[in-house]
Amino acid sequence: MNTRKFTYITTLILGTFLFALGTFFMFYINNIAPEPGSDTPIPHILNGLSGTKKNDPMNFLVLVGDKSSGNTDSMMVANYNPDTKQISIVTIPRDTHVKLRNNILPKINAAYAAGGREHDGAMYAAEIVSNLTGININYYVHINISSIKKITDMLGGVSFDVPADLRYEDPTQDLYINLKKGYQLLDGDKVEQLLRFRKPNERLYSREELKELRKFYDGSDIKRTEMQVKFIKEFIGQKLNIQYLPKFNSVINYAFENIITNMMLSDALKLTSGVINISADNFNSFRLDGEDKIINGGWFYEYNGKIINIDSKESLPAEDIVSRYFKSAGGIVTPSELFVPKHRDDEDDKPTKKPARSTVKNPSNSQTDSKGNGKDKP
Repeated sequence: MNTRKFTYITTLILGTFLFALGTFFMFYINNIAPEPGSDTPIPHILNGLSGTKKNDPMNFLVLVGDKSSGNTDSMMVANYNPDTKQISIVTIPRDTHVKLRNNILPKINAAYAAGGREHDGAMYAAEIVSNLTGININYYVHINISSIKKITDMLGGVSFDVPADLRYEDPTQDLYINLKKGYQLLDGDKVEQLLRFRKPNERLYSREELKELRKFYDGSDIKRTEMQVKFIKEFIGQKLNIQYLPKFNSVINYAFENIITNMMLSDALKLTSGVINISADNFNSFRLDGEDKIINGGWFYEYNGKIINIDSKESLPAEDIVSRYFKSAGGIVTPSELFVPKHRDDEDDKPTKKPARSTVKNPSNSQTDSKGNGKDKP
């Protein structure tokens, strides 16, 4: 592998992996540079324009899922602003109620499968997220949860303070969670347990243990995403370190075939040129505001058009947060039918839409092979 290609792949794979874990960090190898004017994509990467200039802020859609179901377990949009040296992330609850193609699985975590998976699925998910939030999407990244586990082990695990004993069993999903409370080194398997935990099997807890657990988890996807953001910040602080450079080669070899993205060489280099100077203090975390609601017998998260700051708990109109923290000039996807929250007295369960800046054609007419039943998962 020549040095130019090695630099690009290192930048791309490590950056997208860290970002898919909830970060947006590219570790830049300063002593190797590509040939001037080069913009050659790696294999399997789609050609296309990101719609950003050198110092423009840019937005990533990150999807974390598994190959078996096609549904995404975690979804977020992150913004990197080269001028302010800030990273902002907004998490999107996976049960968020949306209208998808053919009305299959009207939860946003099914958008990737409904779009046909791979690049078509990522583009369709980007369109749905853009319409919902009003955020321009420049890039997408999809990574499997199994890849996160493996690469976490390659990087030596992550130290994290687990707030309470986490216990859950679901043989139908082959999911078994058993984490002890306290500061500890989490390997890939334990990281997956932490990121997926949502609610306990009450039979596995005493009354006092449940009381303690509910300070941090109330059974909602919201509390889980808040814990994921805390983990993200720890991950950033620990892994943005030159000591991991010797491990990069093996990480690249494994990760290369497990990430779906539309990033180009020039895009990756633009991101990395200043990101090494960003600290965890320049990290803004948000989530979509709303409430749990039963619709047609299933549990959904009904987005109310506001975005809440996870640290301050302040909830503001989405357009205010987007204009301040998620600015981007254009993108591969821009809102075509911007979501408008319903009034409380509306009787129709269908979301209201209004025209926005541009129209984006659906990238695929593929049908999903995944059907849902509206049941909760941890």
